[in-house]
Amino acid sequence: MLYVDTARVFLNEGFVAAKETFSLPFLPIVMALFSKLTGFGLETSGYLLNALFLAGACALMTDCAGRKYPEAVWPICLVLLALPGLNHYRDEILREYGCWFFFMLTFWLSLRWSESPRWPMALLAQLALVLSALFRPEALTFFPALIMWQWFTSPKGEKLHRTLMIGGLPVLGLVAFAVLFLTGQLESGNRLVADFNRFNLVGFETKAQALSASLLPYARDQAKSILFFGSISIIPIKFVKQLGIFSVPLLFLFSTQSLRMTLTRWQPFTWAFFAHILVLVVFVLDLQFLAGRYVAVLSLLATPLVGYGLWLLMRRFPRWKHAMILLAGISLASNVVSLNPSKQHFVQAGSWLAQNASESPRVYIESPRAAYYAGWRFATRLGAQDRSLLPERIAQKQYDLAVLEVSRSEPDITPWLSSSGLREIQRFTETNGDAVIIAEPLSGRIQDNASKTGRMREKTGSTE
Repeated sequence: MLYVDTARVFLNEGFVAAKETFSLPFLPIVMALFSKLTGFGLETSGYLLNALFLAGACALMTDCAGRKYPEAVWPICLVLLALPGLNHYRDEILREYGCWFFFMLTFWLSLRWSESPRWPMALLAQLALVLSALFRPEALTFFPALIMWQWFTSPKGEKLHRTLMIGGLPVLGLVAFAVLFLTGQLESGNRLVADFNRFNLVGFETKAQALSASLLPYARDQAKSILFFGSISIIPIKFVKQLGIFSVPLLFLFSTQSLRMTLTRWQPFTWAFFAHILVLVVFVLDLQFLAGRYVAVLSLLATPLVGYGLWLLMRRFPRWKHAMILLAGISLASNVVSLNPSKQHFVQAGSWLAQNASESPRVYIESPRAAYYAGWRFATRLGAQDRSLLPERIAQKQYDLAVLEVSRSEPDITPWLSSSGLREIQRFTETNGDAVIIAEPLSGRIQDNASKTGRMREKTGSTE
């Protein structure tokens, strides 16, 4: 929704307005240009670009893995198609797909460059990674991964030359950024500055102190350890969850093969994997939260190992080969066939809003998806809404309409609506019980509240 709206703003008002809507507008700009070039709608362009980026990333990984594990190319390809962590977000427009494609292009170019080191190929690889960072800035951490790969694998006589060729310019860029950052020359709202500030430990100390206050007395001294290890444990849990049944071939690989030999053969993805883990550690210590799509990078980088482990597993247990392929096929099908509710209630609510209401700050919006399908600008729906404040604002006549998103797990909202001075006028319900409710103020109740308030003030005045 955000990306479609930002793309629309870019087409209508230009780059500056698009950047004010969203600080990293590269994907929306690409969507807008693609839409203008092809004639497709902005949303269709977004989905098509995401599909092309994901397909391109998988194709590049297949070719890269073929250079490292030529005997296991087809299992690796199967894993790429079936891995839950990679394919779970196909129905969403995300910046991640563009990031994945361009950093995979970086590694593909880097592997070709390593066979015959030349400046043009090195510069192309670095340019591809910069393009990846335009989608997700944390992709820049793959520059150190490339540097470490060359430093530890290059022949002795070429080590320094190769390392400088693949990493010299990025290091100079990092030094320049650090100088600007330390001297305060960068804007405080800069996205890179915000990400760089995640390394500040003051925030972690504050959270640890808050956690300590909620613990039992004998556990308070361990608050930092509990917060640290509890936070970073999210990473392996989400990674294993994203692998699903493919955790088995990965475990089989590490249980039957030399760890050092496996990690050496996996390069440069070994360094990239650990570089991204460090990124995730910084994120999770700052937020105590981690979206699954952030961890999906680890799943993508691990596909050569998972595919090779699957190949070894089928060789070790040939009788179970067809069963393994069948399970992978089921996982593949589950990525493209959804049995979940269609969420048509958002579309229906949006259609009703488009026909019966106007976009206005006087509309309380708790369901941004319904507002999106109404064709309302994202700027109108910015910020999380606090439903607990709604009754007071209704009494103050701040809103003429309320769009509420109600989960099936919530208790019946009808009594709350009445007590809050609202009357339900439309309800759009999904088959699973989730609903979008359109409500309007009870004018009589508001007037009653106003008259009561007036009488109280008169009484107070007479007392004084």
